[in-house]
Amino acid sequence: MAVTKIHPIKTTLKKAIDYICNGDKTDDEIYVTTHLCSRENAHKEFELTKKQFGSRTKTLAHHLIQSFVPEEVSFEEAHQVGMELCEKILGGNYEYVLATHIDKDHIHNHIIFNSIDVDEGKVYHSYYGSYMNILNQSDKLCKEHNLSVIDQETQKEINEIKRRKFVNWYDWNEDKKGISYKSRLQFDIDRTIKQSINWQDFLSKMESCGYEIKIGKHIAFRSKNQQRFTRAKTIGANYTEERIKDRILNKDKELGNIIDIKNSQKVKSSKGYEHWVTKHNLKTAASTLVEIRNKGFNSIEELERGISRISIEKNELKREFDKLSLEQKRIKEVVKHIQICISKREHYEGYRKNPNDRIYMMMNRKDVEAYRKSYEEIDIFLKQFPHLRHIVVGELKTKSSKNLFRKLNEHSKELQAKQEEVIKKNNSLVAEREELEHLKDNMNSYIGRTKTEDKKESVIGAVKKHKAEERRNPKGKIRISKEAER
Repeated sequence: MAVTKIHPIKTTLKKAIDYICNGDKTDDEIYVTTHLCSRENAHKEFELTKKQFGSRTKTLAHHLIQSFVPEEVSFEEAHQVGMELCEKILGGNYEYVLATHIDKDHIHNHIIFNSIDVDEGKVYHSYYGSYMNILNQSDKLCKEHNLSVIDQETQKEINEIKRRKFVNWYDWNEDKKGISYKSRLQFDIDRTIKQSINWQDFLSKMESCGYEIKIGKHIAFRSKNQQRFTRAKTIGANYTEERIKDRILNKDKELGNIIDIKNSQKVKSSKGYEHWVTKHNLKTAASTLVEIRNKGFNSIEELERGISRISIEKNELKREFDKLSLEQKRIKEVVKHIQICISKREHYEGYRKNPNDRIYMMMNRKDVEAYRKSYEEIDIFLKQFPHLRHIVVGELKTKSSKNLFRKLNEHSKELQAKQEEVIKKNNSLVAEREELEHLKDNMNSYIGRTKTEDKKESVIGAVKKHKAEERRNPKGKIRISKEAER
Protein backbone atom coordinates (compact mmCIF):
# COMPACT_ATOMS: atom_id res chain seq x y z
CA MET A 1 0.00 0.00 0.00
CA ALA A 2 1.07 3.60 -0.52
CA VAL A 3 -0.20 7.01 0.33
CA THR A 4 -0.27 8.65 -3.07
CA LYS A 5 -0.76 12.25 -2.03
CA ILE A 6 -2.01 14.78 0.49
CA HIS A 7 -2.99 18.30 -0.45
CA PRO A 8 -4.81 21.27 1.11
CA ILE A 9 -8.36 22.29 0.17
CA LYS A 10 -8.71 26.07 0.02
CA THR A 11 -11.97 26.30 -1.96
CA THR A 12 -15.09 24.25 -2.76
CA LEU A 13 -14.90 22.05 0.34
CA LYS A 14 -18.50 20.89 -0.08
CA LYS A 15 -17.84 19.77 -3.67
CA ALA A 16 -14.80 17.80 -2.53
CA ILE A 17 -16.78 16.03 0.21
CA ASP A 18 -19.69 15.33 -2.15
CA TYR A 19 -17.25 13.87 -4.68
CA ILE A 20 -15.56 11.44 -2.29
CA CYS A 21 -18.98 10.34 -0.91
CA ASN A 22 -20.46 9.72 -4.37
CA GLY A 23 -22.83 6.75 -4.08
CA ASP A 24 -21.60 5.18 -7.35
CA LYS A 25 -18.07 5.08 -5.93
CA THR A 26 -18.95 4.04 -2.34
CA ASP A 27 -21.81 1.57 -2.95
CA ASP A 28 -24.56 4.04 -2.00
CA GLU A 29 -22.34 5.50 0.77
CA ILE A 30 -22.04 2.18 2.61
CA TYR A 31 -18.28 2.78 2.72
CA VAL A 32 -18.47 6.30 4.18
CA THR A 33 -17.56 7.06 7.81
CA THR A 34 -17.52 10.41 9.60
CA HIS A 35 -15.93 11.49 12.89
CA LEU A 36 -17.18 14.38 15.07
CA CYS A 37 -19.31 15.63 12.17
CA SER A 38 -22.24 14.61 9.99
CA ARG A 39 -22.00 13.55 6.35
CA GLU A 40 -24.45 16.15 5.06
CA ASN A 41 -23.15 19.18 6.98
CA ALA A 42 -19.46 18.34 7.39
CA HIS A 43 -18.31 21.46 5.49
CA LYS A 44 -20.46 23.71 7.72
CA GLU A 45 -19.24 22.00 10.89
CA PHE A 46 -15.62 22.41 9.77
CA GLU A 47 -16.27 26.14 9.33
CA LEU A 48 -18.09 26.42 12.67
CA THR A 49 -15.14 24.86 14.51
CA LYS A 50 -12.83 27.48 12.99
CA LYS A 51 -15.18 30.29 14.04
CA GLN A 52 -15.32 28.99 17.62
CA PHE A 53 -11.54 29.26 17.92
CA GLY A 54 -11.24 32.39 15.77
CA SER A 55 -8.91 30.57 13.36
CA ARG A 56 -7.54 32.61 10.45
CA THR A 57 -6.07 29.74 8.45
CA LYS A 58 -6.92 29.89 4.75
CA THR A 59 -6.78 26.12 4.45
CA LEU A 60 -10.33 24.73 4.81
CA ALA A 61 -9.27 21.09 5.09
CA HIS A 62 -6.69 18.52 4.01
CA HIS A 63 -7.35 15.77 1.48
CA LEU A 64 -5.46 12.50 1.94
CA ILE A 65 -5.60 9.63 -0.56
CA GLN A 66 -4.56 6.13 0.48
CA SER A 67 -4.17 3.52 -2.28
CA PHE A 68 -3.89 -0.26 -2.09
CA VAL A 69 -2.27 -2.88 -4.29
CA PRO A 70 -4.92 -4.11 -6.80
CA GLU A 71 -6.70 -7.40 -6.06
CA GLU A 72 -5.21 -7.66 -2.55
CA VAL A 73 -7.67 -6.06 -0.14
CA SER A 74 -11.45 -6.34 0.35
CA PHE A 75 -13.73 -3.32 0.47
CA GLU A 76 -14.38 -3.80 4.18
CA GLU A 77 -10.73 -4.22 5.11
CA ALA A 78 -9.68 -1.17 3.07
CA HIS A 79 -12.26 0.92 4.92
CA GLN A 80 -11.12 -0.48 8.27
CA VAL A 81 -7.47 0.36 7.50
CA GLY A 82 -8.59 3.88 6.58
CA MET A 83 -10.31 4.32 9.94
CA GLU A 84 -7.24 3.02 11.78
CA LEU A 85 -5.01 5.41 9.84
CA CYS A 86 -7.25 8.33 10.83
CA GLU A 87 -6.96 7.28 14.46
CA LYS A 88 -3.16 7.05 14.21
CA ILE A 89 -2.48 10.39 12.53
CA LEU A 90 -5.39 12.46 13.87
CA GLY A 91 -5.78 10.95 17.33
CA GLY A 92 -9.55 11.48 17.36
CA ASN A 93 -9.07 15.26 17.64
CA TYR A 94 -10.01 16.25 14.08
CA GLU A 95 -13.32 16.19 12.27
CA TYR A 96 -13.04 14.00 9.18
CA VAL A 97 -14.95 12.23 6.41
CA LEU A 98 -13.58 8.89 5.20
CA ALA A 99 -14.80 7.36 1.92
CA THR A 100 -13.59 4.13 0.31
CA HIS A 101 -13.86 4.09 -3.50
CA ILE A 102 -14.59 0.65 -4.93
CA ASP A 103 -15.46 1.55 -8.53
CA LYS A 104 -11.91 1.09 -9.85
CA ASP A 105 -9.63 -1.91 -10.08
CA HIS A 106 -7.53 -0.42 -7.31
CA ILE A 107 -9.41 0.26 -4.08
CA HIS A 108 -8.46 3.53 -2.39
CA ASN A 109 -9.48 5.71 0.55
CA HIS A 110 -10.24 9.42 0.48
CA ILE A 111 -9.90 11.23 3.81
CA ILE A 112 -10.88 14.88 4.18
CA PHE A 113 -10.14 16.28 7.63
CA ASN A 114 -10.44 19.74 9.19
CA SER A 115 -7.36 21.95 9.20
CA ILE A 116 -7.71 22.59 12.99
CA ASP A 117 -8.48 20.25 15.89
CA VAL A 118 -11.65 20.41 18.00
CA ASP A 119 -9.95 20.58 21.42
CA GLU A 120 -7.63 23.58 21.19
CA GLY A 121 -8.06 24.89 17.64
CA LYS A 122 -4.48 23.94 16.74
CA VAL A 123 -3.68 24.16 13.03
CA TYR A 124 -2.57 20.94 11.32
CA HIS A 125 0.79 21.66 9.67
CA SER A 126 1.29 19.63 6.53
CA TYR A 127 4.98 19.34 5.61
CA TYR A 128 7.51 16.69 4.70
CA GLY A 129 7.84 15.39 8.27
CA SER A 130 4.06 15.00 8.72
CA TYR A 131 3.80 13.30 5.32
CA MET A 132 6.52 10.80 6.27
CA ASN A 133 4.66 10.12 9.51
CA ILE A 134 1.49 9.36 7.52
CA LEU A 135 3.44 7.12 5.15
CA ASN A 136 5.12 5.22 8.02
CA GLN A 137 1.86 4.75 9.90
CA SER A 138 0.18 3.58 6.70
CA ASP A 139 2.92 1.05 5.99
CA LYS A 140 2.79 -0.19 9.59
CA LEU A 141 -0.96 -0.77 9.38
CA CYS A 142 -0.49 -2.65 6.09
CA LYS A 143 1.98 -5.02 7.69
CA GLU A 144 -0.43 -5.60 10.59
CA HIS A 145 -3.15 -6.50 8.06
CA ASN A 146 -0.76 -8.68 5.99
CA LEU A 147 -0.96 -6.30 3.05
CA SER A 148 1.84 -5.35 0.67
CA VAL A 149 3.97 -2.28 1.24
CA ILE A 150 5.15 -0.58 -1.91
CA ASP A 151 8.87 0.20 -1.78
CA GLN A 152 10.56 3.02 -3.68
CA GLU A 153 11.61 0.84 -6.62
CA THR A 154 8.09 -0.54 -7.06
CA GLN A 155 6.64 2.95 -6.84
CA LYS A 156 9.02 4.11 -9.60
CA GLU A 157 7.73 1.29 -11.84
CA ILE A 158 4.12 2.26 -11.10
CA ASN A 159 4.86 5.90 -11.92
CA GLU A 160 6.51 4.83 -15.17
CA ILE A 161 3.41 2.83 -16.16
CA LYS A 162 1.25 5.88 -15.42
CA ARG A 163 3.43 8.00 -17.74
CA ARG A 164 3.08 5.62 -20.69
CA LYS A 165 0.90 6.75 -23.58
CA PHE A 166 -1.55 4.63 -25.55
CA VAL A 167 -1.35 4.10 -29.29
CA ASN A 168 -3.99 6.68 -30.10
CA TRP A 169 -6.35 9.10 -28.40
CA TYR A 170 -9.44 6.92 -28.91
CA ASP A 171 -7.94 3.87 -27.17
CA TRP A 172 -6.64 6.05 -24.36
CA ASN A 173 -10.02 7.72 -23.87
CA GLU A 174 -11.98 4.48 -23.96
CA ASP A 175 -9.59 2.84 -21.49
CA LYS A 176 -9.76 5.88 -19.20
CA LYS A 177 -13.56 5.78 -19.16
CA GLY A 178 -13.43 2.04 -18.51
CA ILE A 179 -15.95 1.38 -21.25
CA SER A 180 -14.34 -0.68 -23.95
CA TYR A 181 -12.58 -3.45 -22.00
CA LYS A 182 -15.28 -3.81 -19.33
CA SER A 183 -18.07 -4.07 -21.89
CA ARG A 184 -16.03 -6.58 -23.86
CA LEU A 185 -15.31 -8.63 -20.72
CA GLN A 186 -19.01 -8.65 -19.86
CA PHE A 187 -19.88 -9.86 -23.37
CA ASP A 188 -17.18 -12.56 -23.36
CA ILE A 189 -18.21 -13.88 -19.93
CA ASP A 190 -21.88 -14.06 -20.96
CA ARG A 191 -20.99 -15.87 -24.18
CA THR A 192 -18.55 -18.28 -22.52
CA ILE A 193 -21.03 -19.22 -19.77
CA LYS A 194 -23.46 -20.50 -22.42
CA GLN A 195 -20.69 -22.63 -24.00
CA SER A 196 -19.20 -24.04 -20.76
CA ILE A 197 -19.86 -27.43 -19.19
CA ASN A 198 -18.35 -26.59 -15.80
CA TRP A 199 -16.12 -24.05 -14.00
CA GLN A 200 -12.83 -25.44 -15.32
CA ASP A 201 -14.21 -25.48 -18.85
CA PHE A 202 -15.24 -21.84 -18.42
CA LEU A 203 -11.72 -20.83 -17.30
CA SER A 204 -10.17 -22.73 -20.20
CA LYS A 205 -12.46 -21.06 -22.74
CA MET A 206 -11.80 -17.58 -21.28
CA GLU A 207 -8.06 -18.21 -21.65
CA SER A 208 -8.71 -19.25 -25.26
CA CYS A 209 -10.41 -15.87 -25.76
CA GLY A 210 -7.10 -14.23 -24.88
CA TYR A 211 -7.67 -13.46 -21.18
CA GLU A 212 -5.14 -13.85 -18.40
CA ILE A 213 -6.94 -15.00 -15.25
CA LYS A 214 -6.04 -14.27 -11.63
CA ILE A 215 -7.87 -16.34 -9.01
CA GLY A 216 -7.66 -14.98 -5.48
CA LYS A 217 -10.26 -13.65 -3.11
CA HIS A 218 -11.99 -12.23 -6.21
CA ILE A 219 -11.52 -13.55 -9.75
CA ALA A 220 -9.99 -11.04 -12.17
CA PHE A 221 -9.34 -10.95 -15.93
CA ARG A 222 -6.87 -9.10 -18.11
CA SER A 223 -7.00 -8.93 -21.90
CA LYS A 224 -3.91 -8.55 -24.09
CA ASN A 225 -4.27 -4.77 -24.39
CA GLN A 226 -4.90 -4.14 -20.69
CA GLN A 227 -2.25 -3.02 -18.23
CA ARG A 228 -4.20 -4.03 -15.13
CA PHE A 229 -6.50 -6.86 -14.13
CA THR A 230 -10.24 -6.17 -13.88
CA ARG A 231 -12.16 -7.73 -11.03
CA ALA A 232 -15.22 -9.43 -12.48
CA LYS A 233 -17.36 -8.20 -9.58
CA THR A 234 -16.74 -4.57 -10.65
CA ILE A 235 -18.75 -5.04 -13.87
CA GLY A 236 -21.89 -6.20 -12.08
CA ALA A 237 -23.33 -8.37 -9.31
CA ASN A 238 -23.94 -11.13 -11.90
CA TYR A 239 -20.20 -11.52 -12.50
CA THR A 240 -18.81 -12.59 -9.14
CA GLU A 241 -17.16 -16.01 -9.06
CA GLU A 242 -20.12 -17.43 -7.12
CA ARG A 243 -22.69 -16.04 -9.59
CA ILE A 244 -20.70 -17.21 -12.64
CA LYS A 245 -20.55 -20.77 -11.23
CA ASP A 246 -24.29 -20.65 -10.52
CA ARG A 247 -25.02 -19.34 -14.02
CA ILE A 248 -22.96 -22.16 -15.57
CA LEU A 249 -24.99 -24.76 -13.66
CA ASN A 250 -28.24 -23.10 -14.74
CA LYS A 251 -27.20 -21.95 -18.20
CA ASP A 252 -30.16 -23.72 -19.78
CA LYS A 253 -32.35 -21.36 -17.79
CA GLU A 254 -30.17 -18.33 -18.61
CA LEU A 255 -32.22 -15.69 -20.36
CA GLY A 256 -30.98 -13.88 -23.43
CA ASN A 257 -31.98 -10.41 -24.57
CA ILE A 258 -34.77 -9.38 -26.89
CA ILE A 259 -33.25 -8.18 -30.16
CA ASP A 260 -34.57 -4.91 -31.61
CA ILE A 261 -35.94 -5.95 -35.02
CA LYS A 262 -37.08 -2.48 -36.10
CA ASN A 263 -33.70 -0.77 -35.75
CA SER A 264 -31.38 -3.63 -36.72
CA GLN A 265 -29.57 -3.10 -40.03
CA LYS A 266 -28.72 -6.80 -40.22
CA VAL A 267 -32.42 -7.68 -40.00
CA LYS A 268 -33.19 -5.31 -42.89
CA SER A 269 -30.49 -6.84 -45.07
CA SER A 270 -31.06 -10.53 -44.30
CA LYS A 271 -34.43 -12.32 -44.40
CA GLY A 272 -32.87 -15.41 -42.89
CA TYR A 273 -31.54 -13.46 -39.94
CA GLU A 274 -34.93 -11.77 -39.54
CA HIS A 275 -36.60 -15.17 -39.30
CA TRP A 276 -34.04 -16.34 -36.73
CA VAL A 277 -34.47 -13.15 -34.66
CA THR A 278 -38.26 -13.54 -34.69
CA LYS A 279 -37.99 -17.10 -33.36
CA HIS A 280 -35.32 -16.08 -30.88
CA ASN A 281 -37.43 -13.21 -29.51
CA LEU A 282 -40.53 -15.40 -29.21
CA LYS A 283 -38.56 -18.11 -27.38
CA THR A 284 -36.86 -15.55 -25.11
CA ALA A 285 -40.19 -13.84 -24.36
CA ALA A 286 -41.77 -17.19 -23.46
CA SER A 287 -38.85 -18.07 -21.17
CA THR A 288 -39.05 -14.60 -19.63
CA LEU A 289 -42.76 -15.04 -19.05
CA VAL A 290 -42.22 -18.38 -17.29
CA GLU A 291 -39.51 -16.86 -15.10
CA ILE A 292 -41.73 -13.90 -14.21
CA ARG A 293 -44.59 -16.24 -13.22
CA ASN A 294 -42.19 -18.44 -11.22
CA LYS A 295 -41.21 -15.39 -9.21
CA GLY A 296 -44.84 -14.73 -8.36
CA PHE A 297 -45.60 -11.77 -10.68
CA ASN A 298 -48.69 -11.69 -12.92
CA SER A 299 -48.09 -8.39 -14.69
CA ILE A 300 -45.33 -5.96 -15.54
CA GLU A 301 -46.84 -3.57 -12.98
CA GLU A 302 -46.40 -6.22 -10.27
CA LEU A 303 -42.84 -6.78 -11.47
CA GLU A 304 -42.14 -3.05 -11.22
CA ARG A 305 -43.55 -3.03 -7.69
CA GLY A 306 -41.21 -5.91 -6.88
CA ILE A 307 -38.26 -3.84 -8.12
CA SER A 308 -39.46 -0.89 -6.04
CA ARG A 309 -39.70 -3.19 -3.00
CA ILE A 310 -36.04 -4.12 -3.45
CA SER A 311 -35.10 -0.44 -3.57
CA ILE A 312 -37.00 0.11 -0.31
CA GLU A 313 -35.22 -2.84 1.31
CA LYS A 314 -31.85 -1.45 0.13
CA ASN A 315 -32.70 1.89 1.76
CA GLU A 316 -33.63 0.09 4.98
CA LEU A 317 -30.29 -1.73 4.91
CA LYS A 318 -28.56 1.62 4.36
CA ARG A 319 -30.29 3.04 7.44
CA GLU A 320 -29.34 -0.05 9.45
CA PHE A 321 -25.72 0.28 8.30
CA ASP A 322 -25.68 3.99 9.21
CA LYS A 323 -27.12 3.16 12.65
CA LEU A 324 -24.36 0.61 13.28
CA SER A 325 -21.73 3.07 12.02
CA LEU A 326 -23.06 5.80 14.31
CA GLU A 327 -22.86 3.50 17.33
CA GLN A 328 -19.27 2.58 16.45
CA LYS A 329 -18.41 6.26 16.06
CA ARG A 330 -20.03 7.23 19.37
CA ILE A 331 -18.22 4.42 21.21
CA LYS A 332 -14.88 5.83 20.01
CA GLU A 333 -15.93 9.30 21.18
CA VAL A 334 -17.16 8.20 24.61
CA VAL A 335 -13.97 6.22 25.36
CA LYS A 336 -12.15 9.54 25.59
CA HIS A 337 -14.65 10.86 28.16
CA ILE A 338 -14.46 7.62 30.15
CA GLN A 339 -10.69 8.02 30.38
CA ILE A 340 -11.13 11.58 31.66
CA CYS A 341 -13.69 10.50 34.29
CA ILE A 342 -11.43 7.75 35.59
CA SER A 343 -8.37 10.02 35.74
CA LYS A 344 -10.26 12.92 37.38
CA ARG A 345 -12.47 10.87 39.74
CA GLU A 346 -10.36 11.52 42.87
CA HIS A 347 -10.52 15.29 42.32
CA TYR A 348 -14.28 15.18 41.88
CA GLU A 349 -14.83 12.96 44.93
CA GLY A 350 -12.70 15.36 46.97
CA TYR A 351 -14.98 18.19 45.87
CA ARG A 352 -18.16 16.20 46.75
CA LYS A 353 -16.89 15.53 50.28
CA ASN A 354 -16.24 19.24 50.84
CA PRO A 355 -18.40 21.21 48.35
CA ASN A 356 -17.94 24.44 50.35
CA ASP A 357 -14.15 24.22 50.44
CA ARG A 358 -13.29 27.18 48.18
CA ILE A 359 -9.53 26.66 48.44
CA TYR A 360 -9.87 23.05 47.24
CA MET A 361 -12.12 24.19 44.39
CA MET A 362 -9.68 26.91 43.35
CA MET A 363 -6.87 24.37 43.16
CA ASN A 364 -8.87 21.62 41.38
CA ARG A 365 -11.52 23.53 39.44
CA LYS A 366 -10.17 22.50 36.02
CA ASP A 367 -10.16 18.80 36.93
CA VAL A 368 -13.60 18.91 38.56
CA GLU A 369 -15.16 20.69 35.56
CA ALA A 370 -13.47 18.27 33.14
CA TYR A 371 -15.00 15.36 35.10
CA ARG A 372 -18.46 16.97 35.08
CA LYS A 373 -18.35 17.68 31.36
CA SER A 374 -17.18 14.17 30.46
CA TYR A 375 -19.75 12.58 32.79
CA GLU A 376 -22.50 14.56 31.05
CA GLU A 377 -21.25 13.31 27.68
CA ILE A 378 -21.29 9.73 28.98
CA ASP A 379 -24.84 10.23 30.23
CA ILE A 380 -25.94 11.52 26.79
CA PHE A 381 -24.26 8.48 25.22
CA LEU A 382 -26.09 6.05 27.54
CA LYS A 383 -29.44 7.70 26.81
CA GLN A 384 -28.70 7.30 23.10
CA PHE A 385 -27.61 3.65 23.53
CA PRO A 386 -29.30 2.35 26.72
CA HIS A 387 -28.37 -1.26 25.94
CA LEU A 388 -24.75 -0.39 26.83
CA ARG A 389 -25.60 1.03 30.25
CA HIS A 390 -24.91 -2.24 32.08
CA ILE A 391 -21.41 -2.35 30.56
CA VAL A 392 -20.40 1.26 31.17
CA VAL A 393 -21.96 2.15 34.53
CA GLY A 394 -20.66 -0.87 36.43
CA GLU A 395 -17.12 -0.71 35.12
CA LEU A 396 -16.89 3.07 35.34
CA LYS A 397 -16.82 2.91 39.13
CA THR A 398 -13.72 0.70 39.12
CA LYS A 399 -10.22 2.16 39.24
CA SER A 400 -9.06 0.24 36.17
CA SER A 401 -10.55 0.86 32.74
CA LYS A 402 -9.03 -2.19 31.02
CA ASN A 403 -12.06 -4.42 31.48
CA LEU A 404 -14.46 -1.70 30.31
CA PHE A 405 -12.42 -0.96 27.18
CA ARG A 406 -12.16 -4.67 26.45
CA LYS A 407 -15.96 -5.04 26.60
CA LEU A 408 -16.50 -1.97 24.41
CA ASN A 409 -13.96 -3.30 21.91
CA GLU A 410 -15.76 -6.66 21.79
CA HIS A 411 -19.05 -4.86 21.21
CA SER A 412 -17.46 -2.84 18.38
CA LYS A 413 -16.34 -6.09 16.74
CA GLU A 414 -19.92 -7.39 16.97
CA LEU A 415 -21.12 -4.20 15.27
CA GLN A 416 -18.51 -4.71 12.54
CA ALA A 417 -19.74 -8.27 11.98
CA LYS A 418 -23.32 -7.00 11.69
CA GLN A 419 -22.15 -4.40 9.14
CA GLU A 420 -20.53 -7.12 7.05
CA GLU A 421 -23.79 -9.10 7.16
CA VAL A 422 -25.70 -6.00 6.00
CA ILE A 423 -23.26 -5.61 3.11
CA LYS A 424 -23.84 -9.24 2.04
CA LYS A 425 -27.61 -8.72 2.11
CA ASN A 426 -27.20 -5.54 0.07
CA ASN A 427 -25.11 -7.34 -2.58
CA SER A 428 -27.75 -10.07 -2.78
CA LEU A 429 -30.48 -7.47 -3.34
CA VAL A 430 -28.42 -5.79 -6.06
CA ALA A 431 -28.14 -9.11 -7.94
CA GLU A 432 -31.89 -9.76 -7.52
CA ARG A 433 -32.75 -6.27 -8.78
CA GLU A 434 -30.54 -6.71 -11.86
CA GLU A 435 -32.32 -9.99 -12.63
CA LEU A 436 -35.79 -8.43 -12.31
CA GLU A 437 -34.73 -5.42 -14.40
CA HIS A 438 -33.59 -7.84 -17.10
CA LEU A 439 -36.98 -9.56 -17.08
CA LYS A 440 -38.81 -6.24 -17.26
CA ASP A 441 -36.63 -4.93 -20.10
CA ASN A 442 -37.17 -8.14 -22.09
CA MET A 443 -40.96 -7.98 -21.84
CA ASN A 444 -41.13 -4.25 -22.50
CA SER A 445 -38.92 -4.69 -25.58
CA TYR A 446 -41.00 -7.61 -26.86
CA ILE A 447 -44.37 -5.86 -26.60
CA GLY A 448 -42.93 -2.51 -27.71
CA ARG A 449 -43.75 -0.79 -24.47
CA THR A 450 -41.88 2.36 -23.46
CA LYS A 451 -41.14 3.61 -19.96
CA THR A 452 -43.54 6.51 -20.35
CA GLU A 453 -46.44 4.30 -21.37
CA ASP A 454 -49.01 3.94 -18.59
CA LYS A 455 -51.19 1.29 -20.22
CA LYS A 456 -52.12 -1.50 -17.79
CA GLU A 457 -51.62 -4.86 -19.41
CA SER A 458 -50.77 -8.28 -18.03
CA VAL A 459 -47.67 -10.10 -19.25
CA ILE A 460 -49.75 -13.10 -20.36
CA GLY A 461 -52.16 -10.82 -22.20
CA ALA A 462 -49.31 -9.07 -24.00
CA VAL A 463 -47.83 -12.32 -25.33
CA LYS A 464 -51.24 -13.69 -26.38
CA LYS A 465 -52.04 -10.41 -28.16
CA HIS A 466 -48.73 -10.52 -30.05
CA LYS A 467 -49.31 -14.13 -31.17
CA ALA A 468 -52.87 -13.29 -32.27
CA GLU A 469 -51.57 -10.44 -34.43
CA GLU A 470 -49.11 -12.83 -36.10
CA ARG A 471 -51.96 -15.28 -36.90
CA ARG A 472 -54.08 -12.46 -38.37
CA ASN A 473 -51.20 -11.33 -40.55
CA PRO A 474 -49.78 -14.49 -42.23
CA LYS A 475 -48.31 -12.38 -45.02
CA GLY A 476 -45.94 -10.89 -42.54
CA LYS A 477 -44.42 -14.29 -41.91
CA ILE A 478 -41.09 -14.94 -43.54
CA ARG A 479 -40.74 -17.80 -45.93
CA ILE A 480 -37.34 -19.30 -46.43
CA SER A 481 -36.10 -22.50 -47.94
CA LYS A 482 -35.21 -25.59 -45.95
CA GLU A 483 -31.62 -24.99 -46.98
CA ALA A 484 -31.70 -21.54 -45.38
CA GLU A 485 -33.35 -22.96 -42.26
CA ARG A 486 -30.46 -25.40 -41.90
